[in-house]
Amino acid sequence: MSMDGAVEFASQGVRERLLSGGGPSLDRMPLLRAVFDAMASQMQDSMRGLAEGAMQFVVESMTVARAGEIALETERAALVASYVGGADPEGRTIIAADRRFVFTLLEGLFGSDGSEPPYDAERELTAIETRVGLLAFSRVTNSLQAAFAALIGARFTLEPTEARSEPAGAARKSGGFSVVCRCRLRAFGAEGALLIAIPQGTLDPLRDALSQEAPKSTTATDPQWAKRMKERVTETEVTLSAVMEKSDLTLADVARFEVGQVIELPVSPTGLVALMCEGQSLFWCEIGQKDGSYTIRIDDFVDQQQEFIDDVLRG
Repeated sequence: MSMDGAVEFASQGVRERLLSGGGPSLDRMPLLRAVFDAMASQMQDSMRGLAEGAMQFVVESMTVARAGEIALETERAALVASYVGGADPEGRTIIAADRRFVFTLLEGLFGSDGSEPPYDAERELTAIETRVGLLAFSRVTNSLQAAFAALIGARFTLEPTEARSEPAGAARKSGGFSVVCRCRLRAFGAEGALLIAIPQGTLDPLRDALSQEAPKSTTATDPQWAKRMKERVTETEVTLSAVMEKSDLTLADVARFEVGQVIELPVSPTGLVALMCEGQSLFWCEIGQKDGSYTIRIDDFVDQQQEFIDDVLRG
């Protein structure tokens, strides 16, 4: 080590030196497992409307790994996506899944009852299978963000950066560390694996909040913890959007926009409007007016299974 490097290392605090030497310590972040468990629970709930039978989504393990080790794992995955978020602009949160994960999703989506052997072929994913997998990834990130907000009151944003069906090293091949959460999807006699890798730099700003003790598992619910959870969940701020119609445009179309230009939407004034929360369609509504303001009246629930199929077909 050079003299400059030794001075820089010596100037770091003891805590920082310990963390940088061997990666993040899971013992110092006991609440992180509770966050991942809450994510898995919410993810499982979100899939209930997609499948005819029961689908189980659980956290299998949580470890620490170097980026190079994660890169080797993702090279064997069928689908990989990377997300940017947090205080580290260079950090990439990786989500990867094997073929069986995607095939199990499709089994549930198209009404499998487990009476036939699960489909398992060693091949590349089709465009529709990739779209289904990425939609599931989107639900994972939404559930993870909601879990961080509910349990530690932190805004944990993840924005997609890239995705590919056959990765060529999605994780950065460097010496950095990540916390790796391995999950498993089980349904209809089949199961698939999903991996979430969050870089140390992304978690560092949250480590004080994550250092709190997770609630102990007991037969009776801790009333104080239940009250705190309820308060956290009900106080979480969300954004509601009433979407009349979406239109796909090219950058060239947008570049030709002018002030005063009228953009036609393929929708009638009497059509239903989708009420959305954090990118998830919840209700179909009728649009109206009251006291000079636009209003919407909830007409019906959104069929999650049909919406999922429509998203796949549109992709």
